[in-house]
Amino acid sequence: MLDSIETQVFSLIKAKFSAKIKAKYKDLNFTTSDRSSTKPKFPTVYIHMVDSQEAGSDLEGTSIPGVNAAFQVDVSDNQNNNRTDEVAREVLRIMKSMRFKPMPMPMHNNTGDVYITTARYKRVIGDGDIL
Repeated sequence: MLDSIETQVFSLIKAKFSAKIKAKYKDLNFTTSDRSSTKPKFPTVYIHMVDSQEAGSDLEGTSIPGVNAAFQVDVSDNQNNNRTDEVAREVLRIMKSMRFKPMPMPMHNNTGDVYITTARYKRVIGDGDIL
């Protein structure tokens, strides 16, 4: 269950992303990896599952009926925070449509020539839930 949640969320964010924003940012890149051997593309949306825990248990303790799922989404760009904020707002819209709550609201962390907007999202996902 845990391993497929990250893949599902990544795929849904990528698929539900606004065509208008995709057209505006032709090099928009989605990834689940914090490393790349190719030339960076901007803006980049890095989606990764963090600090997730089992929620509940059966009497035998043999299955995972639910997960307190937490995701961190880092949007980076080489021009300015206005671009990262616009892309991060679209991620927020999609995450809220999947019933994730932002925890806390996005923050900026600029390193050198790269502008980064970071947000975390949480929700409980039951074994039979559909994102």
